[in-house]
Amino acid sequence: KAPTCPPGWYGANCQQRCLCHGQATCDPVSGQCQCPQGWTGTACELECEEGQFGEGCEQNCSCHHGVCDHPSGRCLCRAGWTGDRCDVACPPGFFGIHCEERCDCAHGWSCHPRTGACHCESGWRGRHCDKPCLPGRYGAGCARRCRCPPGRPCHHLTGACGCPPGFTGLGCDKTCPPGTYGQDCHGVCQCSAENQECHPVTGHCSCSPGYHGAHCHLRCPKGTYGSSCQNPCKCMNGGHCDPVSGTCDCAPGFIGANCSKTCPESRYGKDCAQLCACGKGQCDPRTGECTCAPGHTGPACQQVCPQGQYGPNCHLTCTCQNGGICDHVDGNCTCGLGWTGRSCEKAECLPGKYGAGCSLDCPCQHNGTCDRFTGCCRCSEGFYGHSCEHRCPLGFYGLGCLQACSCKNGATCDAVTGQCLCPLGYHGVHCEKGCDRGWFGEKCQHQCDCGDAPCDPETGKCLCPPGKTGDKCDIGCRPGRYGPGCSLRCQCAGRSRCNPRNGSCACPNSWMGPTCTQGEQPGAGGCSPSCWGKTPVAHAGGRFGWECQPAGMFG
Repeated sequence: KAPTCPPGWYGANCQQRCLCHGQATCDPVSGQCQCPQGWTGTACELECEEGQFGEGCEQNCSCHHGVCDHPSGRCLCRAGWTGDRCDVACPPGFFGIHCEERCDCAHGWSCHPRTGACHCESGWRGRHCDKPCLPGRYGAGCARRCRCPPGRPCHHLTGACGCPPGFTGLGCDKTCPPGTYGQDCHGVCQCSAENQECHPVTGHCSCSPGYHGAHCHLRCPKGTYGSSCQNPCKCMNGGHCDPVSGTCDCAPGFIGANCSKTCPESRYGKDCAQLCACGKGQCDPRTGECTCAPGHTGPACQQVCPQGQYGPNCHLTCTCQNGGICDHVDGNCTCGLGWTGRSCEKAECLPGKYGAGCSLDCPCQHNGTCDRFTGCCRCSEGFYGHSCEHRCPLGFYGLGCLQACSCKNGATCDAVTGQCLCPLGYHGVHCEKGCDRGWFGEKCQHQCDCGDAPCDPETGKCLCPPGKTGDKCDIGCRPGRYGPGCSLRCQCAGRSRCNPRNGSCACPNSWMGPTCTQGEQPGAGGCSPSCWGKTPVAHAGGRFGWECQPAGMFG
């Protein structure tokens, strides 16, 4: 099974750091980098070159007038181009990024697909082609110079000297003044009605825009405008149009040339001139009346629901119990310390939990329990500390480690129950009894194997009496040794024999003394092999004898 290493590490025990750049991941075994789309290289440090994209940069882009998005391969077109491969020019009348902007040309046949600059029709100039050629110029791009006599106007479209009937001005771009018509505007109109006007070319009388009828005394009916009231109004959402020009007068809450747009957020009223005062609520674009978001109320939606209510218009009643606080938006309860449940109705936190909504983890160790309100630990018997992390110190036991052990002979007690834990060689409730002869070990439960000899109460090692040795004290001392465990060397001279228990010497005939080194008379016996020579010794009563000198005393 492959190892699972944390991000950025790989190898045995995940101890080697990955070298992959950016969002790349590395194989947890080999450390090889797995590059995201749009990146390549050993460490995924290289972005795809122009014209490439995808995983490992192995796919080729085909964007004609744009750049390629390295991860996806999608073409990002330059201004003036569109299409999946950026190979379609903007259609006439449109320009810019994605060809989404509309040309704004008054007398133009198209605009530049990137900048939106207008290509003006002959006789017009300006960014929006809304200005006639300057006096003395005419034609395409206003590049041609007029050839008219001084003071004679030149037509800005054709360059003809003198204006056509109905027009005047140096560029012939203005209609005849009211009351005049014809060539050079020399004709005088003969229209008598109040709301009549004459045609600037023919002088024919007709009703002024906004009026109709035989005497031009009737205003245009609602929904129409213009000359003879022939044009239908195009105002939307209850807007009214001017009977003369058709300009829309929008109803409150709407705006735009044809009243098609609703007031922007936070605005309302006529021409959207009023500011809403609804806080996080929404206001009616016509009246400004607030519709409050759930959890809010009041004329300006600035008040939160009173405690115990929540939701739209604060019409819903909270269900939180035991002091739980209700969310004024959705009604969810935030429970007080030690309470849980949807309505804070449960009085017990789950084991190991405490606090608000019983959402915090208790820190108590060794089966300690925590207060569901504060998280303070109640330690079980035998433990103490902030998190019950400490066992009772030696000599104490029980709840809070307040009880003192009553054990003898250096015994300790169980931190929970106080039961004495006797050292080897002792037993009893308080470890007050040493092992009986013939027994040893934990609770003196093991029997010695030493025959009649006792054993060490801790280890069971046989304690041999004088004159005995061996693991079981069943071996007598060898000649020349005596005492406990036969550990002492005999001191008897010559062929004397020592008692294996106490080391006393058994002297042969004519020898006496503690170590059998004293003789009774001269020449008696003779020195033992261990003596070097004889020395005369006086005794009580006038007697004398000989004492054998151990070898090595002289010379």
